[in-house]
Amino acid sequence: MARADHDLHPEPAGQRYARQLLRGHGLRCTVPRLVVLSALESARDRGHLTVAQIRDEVSAAGHEVDLTTVYRTVSTLVDATVLHALVVDERVASYGLTDTPHHHAVCTGCGAIDEVPAADLSAALAAARSGSRFALPDTAGLTLHGLCPTCQRA
Repeated sequence: MARADHDLHPEPAGQRYARQLLRGHGLRCTVPRLVVLSALESARDRGHLTVAQIRDEVSAAGHEVDLTTVYRTVSTLVDATVLHALVVDERVASYGLTDTPHHHAVCTGCGAIDEVPAADLSAALAAARSGSRFALPDTAGLTLHGLCPTCQRA
């Protein structure tokens, strides 16, 4: 009966992705983890999200998870390297998935964050590596500051 019920209500793609990601990091698939990761996956085109934005996405998807649970879940996922936190100019932290190597472009006007594929900045990272006394791994993060399209028009 459970199998037939599963066939009638297939798991959404975002939750399938979240399950694979959690299992790949050796984590249990709890409801808060699944809905937080599904929210970040579905909002990927908008970049990183704050905890409040994650909670709003989760609520819009029909799940009620309190803010404290989202904070705890995000913290666990950052510790497990499933997510990374980005704090820019002491503003509120925002969170993004770590599944694809990327850097960040941050709007100096409104604070919007866009992901830049790591391959697009590989030469810049190599130049930073050779011009610095720091040991910069391939996972080193570059943050670029400029104006987003909306602030450019304003």
